[in-house]
Amino acid sequence: MRAWIVHQFGPPAEVLQLDEQAPDFSPGEGQVKVQVEAAGLGLPDVFMCADNYPLTPALPFTPSQEAAGKVVAVGAGVDPALLGTRVLGPTLFRDGRGGLAEFCLMHAQAAFPIPGAMTGEEAAGFFIPFQTAWISLVRRGQLTAADTVLVLGASGSSGCAAVQLARARGARVIAVAGGPRKTAFCQGLGADAVIDHRAQDITSTTLELTDGKGASVVYDPVGGKAGRAAFKATAFEGRFLVIGYASGEWPDIKLPETLPRNISLVGAMPVGFSPQLLRQAHDELLEHWQQGQLQVANNQVFAFEDAVGAIEHIAGGRVEGKVVVRVAGS
Repeated sequence: MRAWIVHQFGPPAEVLQLDEQAPDFSPGEGQVKVQVEAAGLGLPDVFMCADNYPLTPALPFTPSQEAAGKVVAVGAGVDPALLGTRVLGPTLFRDGRGGLAEFCLMHAQAAFPIPGAMTGEEAAGFFIPFQTAWISLVRRGQLTAADTVLVLGASGSSGCAAVQLARARGARVIAVAGGPRKTAFCQGLGADAVIDHRAQDITSTTLELTDGKGASVVYDPVGGKAGRAAFKATAFEGRFLVIGYASGEWPDIKLPETLPRNISLVGAMPVGFSPQLLRQAHDELLEHWQQGQLQVANNQVFAFEDAVGAIEHIAGGRVEGKVVVRVAGS
């Protein structure tokens, strides 16, 4: 089979290599083998190539944390009725079997049937962005319709999912992005207000938009200076959701600074939760999608042979929505 494989750590363009005859594999207990239609990529894939991510697999490995395709084999303990089913879900990338290959592995309990109206490219970009948004906002952030949510990195895959989910649940959304094109993209997603961090100060603009109160929920997948600025605009008893560090740095926040405003720093990552909770999240997200409240913004689809170009597109900060690699038919 063909697979993109990282054999050593370094810049993605240097270490990501296409193997035309990669070794085949079989699903283990509780697993399914999926013939990949499309694979989703994100900034974690860039970081993993450089060994700069908490969940970086051991070498060698195939990137892509999520994929969509058809179940072609099942492991012990898995219902054979799944054979032939089109599914989406997280790959076993930590075992080296990510989605950037003709075949990948998934846990059977986390392989969800693809709705008939959803394309493979949409499905490949659905699970991680929206699960991240749901776990962060709903489960960890306890989002209500009374909240004002400040979303950093709002044009990226995780951020644009958060903008849409927060709006779908009735909250007010302030989206932060860089430049006219990305801010226009966020407006198109339904953000109530947009801050261009290249031209506007995040802290003062957020306070102005909230009558000096600040945002009751901050969704931060960016970190760095933007995270610091957002923290300074967090409301009394606000929840600051720590999602990631797309800037390459975590935000500089001292614990004593949380005390005067009773701010909660909340770590949020869609790992370690029960299959039942992930199913609940997925069902709710699909309901929003079926009602037209969520869209998978797959406006960057790359051919399988151009996977390096897809990774570099992400690393260069040019993402608006989700980056997907088309595998079947490439």
